[in-house]
Amino acid sequence: MSPSTTVTTTADAVCAVLDADRLSELLGQPVRAGRLRIKPGVSILVSLRERATGLTAGWARLLWPVSHSKASQVERLAAGLGLERPPVTRGLGDLLLQSGPVGADPKLAEPMARATREGALGAWDTQDVLRYNPSRRLVLRTGSAVLRLRARAGGPADDVHRVLARRLPVPGILDSQAVARCEGHVSLQQWCGDTNLAELSDDRTAEHATSEVETESTADATRRVGALLAELHSCMEALRPDLVDRLPHQHPGPRDLAEVHARQLDALDPGLARRVRAVGGMLPTRLPGEPVLTHGDASPDQVLYERSSGRIWLTDFDRARLAPAATDLGSYLAVAPASQGHALLEGYAEHRPVPAAEQLGAAVARSRLARLADPLRQADPSWRERVGAELAVIESIARSPEKEAAWA
Repeated sequence: MSPSTTVTTTADAVCAVLDADRLSELLGQPVRAGRLRIKPGVSILVSLRERATGLTAGWARLLWPVSHSKASQVERLAAGLGLERPPVTRGLGDLLLQSGPVGADPKLAEPMARATREGALGAWDTQDVLRYNPSRRLVLRTGSAVLRLRARAGGPADDVHRVLARRLPVPGILDSQAVARCEGHVSLQQWCGDTNLAELSDDRTAEHATSEVETESTADATRRVGALLAELHSCMEALRPDLVDRLPHQHPGPRDLAEVHARQLDALDPGLARRVRAVGGMLPTRLPGEPVLTHGDASPDQVLYERSSGRIWLTDFDRARLAPAATDLGSYLAVAPASQGHALLEGYAEHRPVPAAEQLGAAVARSRLARLADPLRQADPSWRERVGAELAVIESIARSPEKEAAWA
């Protein structure tokens, strides 16, 4: 795409951003999209990766006229912070195209600069970036620790983490005065393991592509994850009453989840938007069961693993909440390889009763609905086909939730 090519609609802009050649030409550097966040008719924000290495290369955003003022706000912020590499802004038809390095992120620049001033964040480069979600979160490896920097402070995640560290295998929180002075925008924890269970499963699949037998190490680790989730679900009495009050209660209902996705898809694929709203109405409004302390985003990639010892640690409690136990189990089962489902529930059953098959099926469907837009968020050019295929699976589960729970 030449810089003069007009981009007007949200659909046009998404196509341009997801095409690595077009995006590279627009920005004048060889990049591809990483994480994508869309506000139809308002803005599109994307993290950038180097095409050759996959390393984080910064961020870019397209701003419609209604949000043009945000570009100058970030420029003033960068000037006030004295950033060596400020954002660059130029016109693209009626839109503005703005881009910059991670250090000039619209929402993270200020807390990042403060973390540096306070001594909580030292020198780092792109090879240290573990995860970057623009304007929300930056996760870095710093020596033998992991630093998490958040745009929004005040959540209960770190306090939940501290409580659980006394009872469960979770990475230790490393408190310091420098971190405390960042007032909730920064947390530091021990570096644990050398992979996670999602990557371990991918490795095993690649090594044994012709075998249907799950390796004992992965199955054993998944069984221990089930036991670990059961222990987590028994920890609510360890939380102070004020921390319980700060935690979200329940997960969003399926209609609300569907509406969030559908509002984006209205501008991109109205047919898919209609299907999403319909499937939101097919699922139970609430899952039965007493509320327990849940992880909120249970999945193999949230379980750290050490190859040499087989040790596991549960990590990332940013979405911890009170909800029925089936929500965590359904969340994990929704994304884990099917062969691991029985091991997960077997480990869980050693400590707590496993929810009924119909309840697990409904929880799996709800979790898949919550993750429905992940292919789009992850800037996959084939997002439309993947979302359509996932919708078909959710529709099938919604009709017969008990059949989905074959692992029970």
